[in-house]
Amino acid sequence: MNIIPESKSLEKILSGLETKYCVPDYQRDYSWSAGEVETLWLDIITSYKQNSEYFMGTIVLKKDNKNNDLFDIVDGQQRLATFSILFSVIASIGSEYGDTPSIFKDSPREKSNHDIAKRIMSIASARLREPSEPDNYFLKLNRKDNELFQEIIKRDVEGTVLLTEESYKINKSDRRLLKTKKTFSKCIADDITGSDALSILLKLLIHVVKNLKFITIEVETDYDAFLLFESLNSKGMDLSVADLVKNKILMRANGQDEKNESLLANWEQMIEHVENSRLSPVDFLRVYWEAIRGANITKKELYKNVGRHIDNDKTDIESFSKELRSYAEDLCEYASMDLTFPECIHRQKKYLKYCGEINTLKYTTCYPVLMYARKNRPELLDDLAKLSLSFLFRWITISDLSVGGAKKTFDLVLSRLRDPSMLKDEILEPFYLDQEKINDDAFILALKQFRTQDNQIAKYILAKFYLSENKSQSIPNYGEVHLEHVLPQQPNLWLDSNSFDIPTGTQIKDFIYNLGNMALLHKPINQRIKNSVFDIKVKEYSDSIFSDTKNIFERGNLGEKWSAHWISERTDIIAKKSPEIWPLKI
Repeated sequence: MNIIPESKSLEKILSGLETKYCVPDYQRDYSWSAGEVETLWLDIITSYKQNSEYFMGTIVLKKDNKNNDLFDIVDGQQRLATFSILFSVIASIGSEYGDTPSIFKDSPREKSNHDIAKRIMSIASARLREPSEPDNYFLKLNRKDNELFQEIIKRDVEGTVLLTEESYKINKSDRRLLKTKKTFSKCIADDITGSDALSILLKLLIHVVKNLKFITIEVETDYDAFLLFESLNSKGMDLSVADLVKNKILMRANGQDEKNESLLANWEQMIEHVENSRLSPVDFLRVYWEAIRGANITKKELYKNVGRHIDNDKTDIESFSKELRSYAEDLCEYASMDLTFPECIHRQKKYLKYCGEINTLKYTTCYPVLMYARKNRPELLDDLAKLSLSFLFRWITISDLSVGGAKKTFDLVLSRLRDPSMLKDEILEPFYLDQEKINDDAFILALKQFRTQDNQIAKYILAKFYLSENKSQSIPNYGEVHLEHVLPQQPNLWLDSNSFDIPTGTQIKDFIYNLGNMALLHKPINQRIKNSVFDIKVKEYSDSIFSDTKNIFERGNLGEKWSAHWISERTDIIAKKSPEIWPLKI
């Protein structure tokens, strides 16, 4: 295998009369999230401001046997597709600038700017298609993504520009390609402003085209491509284990079209299910391998183990691909992106009530246990989910003990779960083995000492306390509920007016991030009072629907001042109630 890497700019890669890059159908679908697009934009802006070249990674290409200008993309399709969408957005801005006043509204509509706009359109569209060949677009995605992709990039001249808040608002139903277009549109609208916006955009575009560098590697055969793919992965390059597994599975089709179609359909359905969960495809495979195949392995070891299984002649590859699809379908029920607190409270299946809180707190250590139990020991699922939540909340969130220590507990639970001779009490016993660290007394003490700057965790704790105290089954309009720091995170006014006495030997942050200093408050009230001193903000608490917050108003209205003692008192109440809210028993 003769490989000669070359450093190339997008100006060199996306050019040529007959050049075409195709994403084979066996490659994964476009998967970049809005967050990844924003990170790329930040990298672009940073390198532009520094006026420096910037390395964007490796692109691996397989030459067509008959045409040296045609390439299959082995690795790098996500980046090339993302940059193509960026060029499409920029080309549309250049094309529609003259007729659309909302585009760079502070930029004067004068001849020099119209000339710049035309140049922007010309440069950007030339990275999508050969200028002398209007129908020769350089990039084609796989069959699932290509129709929408072509619709986006072929509007590079006459298409709709998304430069208003309403137009680039991302909807849940939007496919990832469209989310990328909207994200780039918003980034440009937010970061490129003023009377010279067009000039800045032109300079930025030229920087992207000329100064962002890729290492391109060309191979001649499928076998060379596969060997290179595995080799890069073993050297720690940023290639997905999931892509490697997919390739290996499809290779087992041995050229049989019907079998290939079946394996590909199972894989695509599996990915679709996983994308609706909190896990990445690689993390799903790792959880599956641990839960169902009984091997506790690292990500680096994952491909070796899965690959060995796939290559085994005794493995029924179609049954294996169906099994992956089935477990992924289960995963998107209990690890769903949409299954969160407090909506999970109303789920009919009891274990999902706990899983929603597990998802909200971002725990994943328990997933192998839940995955195995759901298929093989469903009668234990409710108890396992309940104990997983309470154990992890006590161990990780409040006591700040190691994730590795928690994993040892779940490994032991899983090993017992897999043993058909084990009774229920024996399976659940590992949750109680470290009682001295997280028993009720230790839990209460740890919560009294707990400090957090994570507003979402603090909001969750106070919401659970509210539900418990008020025997309530819901929190009205939870999304609009804010976490109020009574002693604010910016306490300058309080300190200047001597509104809070700091006890000797303590610091102000010891009280700001104490649970006793926090309360639930609806957004309009919270935004209105901000960093006001206690005498002002306490009056606003009278309108709160939360009894604990309203109690602060009632005591403050009687003349009581906010103090370290009051904060400690409120913390103690929450701490003593917590073993009932997160019980480590069934």
